[in-house]
Amino acid sequence: MIMKRVTTLAAAIAATTMLSVPAQAQEQVSIGTSSSGAGPYVNGALMADVANKAQEDYSFSIQTTGGYKDNLGLVLTDKVDFALNTLIDLSFAYNQKGAFADSPMAEDFKDLRFLFVFGVVPHNVFVREDSGIATLDDIKGKKFNINVPSSFTHGLNLELLKAAGISLDDFEPGTVSTGQVFDEVQNGVFAGGSHVYQLGLGNAQRLSSTMAIDYLDIPQEVIETMNASYDRLLVPFTIPAGTYSGQDEPVETFGLAQVLFTDADADEEMIYQFTKAFWEGLDGLQAENTSFAGLTQETGAKDYGVPMHPGAEKYFAEIGLR
Repeated sequence: MIMKRVTTLAAAIAATTMLSVPAQAQEQVSIGTSSSGAGPYVNGALMADVANKAQEDYSFSIQTTGGYKDNLGLVLTDKVDFALNTLIDLSFAYNQKGAFADSPMAEDFKDLRFLFVFGVVPHNVFVREDSGIATLDDIKGKKFNINVPSSFTHGLNLELLKAAGISLDDFEPGTVSTGQVFDEVQNGVFAGGSHVYQLGLGNAQRLSSTMAIDYLDIPQEVIETMNASYDRLLVPFTIPAGTYSGQDEPVETFGLAQVLFTDADADEEMIYQFTKAFWEGLDGLQAENTSFAGLTQETGAKDYGVPMHPGAEKYFAEIGLR
C-alpha cells in the first residue's frame, strides 16, 4: 500500500510538471506551496493533478516557495495565483493581528480571500520511550526540539509552553526543522520534539518502527489557554490508535486547519473550477494522502472570518452551503 501511494504520488507530481506546458487554449495557473518535497508541496501537487484531470480550460501547476508566510506576499504581488497557508495565519493577516499588524503590507492584507479548508494537520509531541518523559512537564531538564525560530511552528510551541507553565529556561530548546528532527531524535541528540505534520508522515512512521517512540496527549486546559491567543481557530484532533508503531492508544491533541487562499482580483471562473474539482475529487485525494482525512464540505466552507472568494462561494452555493 505504501509503495502504491508513493508511486501514485510521483506520477501526480510528474503529471503536474508536464501539464505546466499546456495546450495553447489552456490558461496557466500557479499554486504557491512550500519547499520541494514538504507536505504542502505534496498536497498542492495532488490537488493540481485532480483539477487538471477534471477540466480543460486551466492548467494548474505548483510552485515551490519559502513557505506559508512567504505565500501571503506572493499572492498579493501576483507572483502566484493562489496558495496554501494555515487558517490562523490567513485570519491574522486579514485582520492585521499580531506580527501582521506591523507588516509593510498590512493594508494589502484586506485583499486576501479565502477559498476553503483543505485539511487539518495535528500538532505532535513525540519523545523517545527511554527519555523518561510521560507528560509535557517532564521535558524540564531535557534537550527538546521546538523548530526553527522563524517558523510558524516555533511560535506555536512558545504559546504551548507558556500555556503549560514551562519556560525556555526549564529545558534545552532545540531549533532544527521538522525535516531534520526525526534523525536527531533517533541519534539521541533530542529526547523528543513538538511539531506540526500530517497524520502518518513517512519520516515519523520510520522513526517509530526503528525505536520505541511515545506520543503525548496535550491537556485540554492547555489547548483552551492557547486558543485564547489564536481566536479559537485551533481545532480538536485525535491521532487514531495504531497510526505509529507501538502507539496502542489514541492521542488527544489539536489540529491546524490548512487553507487555500487568493486575492480579491483572482479570476472567478478559475477559482470555481478548482474548487469544484477538489470537492468532487475528494474521495480520491483522501485515498492517496492522510492530509485530507476526515474533511467534510461543511468544514471546508465554514465562515472563518475571512471573506470567501466569489468563485469558491459559487460552488458552495450550488451544493447548498451558502
